[in-house]
Amino acid sequence: MSSAGRTHLVLEECGAPYEYHKVDFRDAAARAEYLKVNPLGKVPFIVDGDLRLHESIAINFYLAERYAPQLWSSDVADRARIYAWSLWGISTLQPEIARVMRHGSMLPPEQRVAHELETGGKMTQRYIDDLEQALPASGFLAGGKLSVADLNVGSTVNLAAAFGAAKLGPRVQAWLDALKARPAWKKIATVG
Repeated sequence: MSSAGRTHLVLEECGAPYEYHKVDFRDAAARAEYLKVNPLGKVPFIVDGDLRLHESIAINFYLAERYAPQLWSSDVADRARIYAWSLWGISTLQPEIARVMRHGSMLPPEQRVAHELETGGKMTQRYIDDLEQALPASGFLAGGKLSVADLNVGSTVNLAAAFGAAKLGPRVQAWLDALKARPAWKKIATVG
């Protein structure tokens, strides 16, 4: 569940028609073609009419607000919670998970640092435990209903679980299981 996967999930939840393109960055010709569309060369990236937008969280906020008001909120306090949780997921939790991924399996063995792996694991567990305590009784992060915040944070928590970066508490596990049972999640899990 990469950043591109997070955006693909929200596209599916929105129900708006879209074309999804995978780019093989190892293929020089494919990369050159992609750079014509997106000079930044990063994924995800969307084109919606005249709008060209990068950064998964920004894309997901846009998609929810424009195409899926059920994932957004007209209430300013609930929008603040959507922003806060989404930004927490990507700026607080995700870097620690990435540290575990890099030093646990992605880097060549000679470049892995045990202290980085251990610290990343401790911090990931701390943040997952924080989420366990903070998850509202409704089972949703903002407004008492499924929102783009649940999808943004859920994609990141899924990484933690998939890489064994932390042990999920019962409330977080139930929340993630409910997200993964949604048709949109199931669909993107099968198509990649």
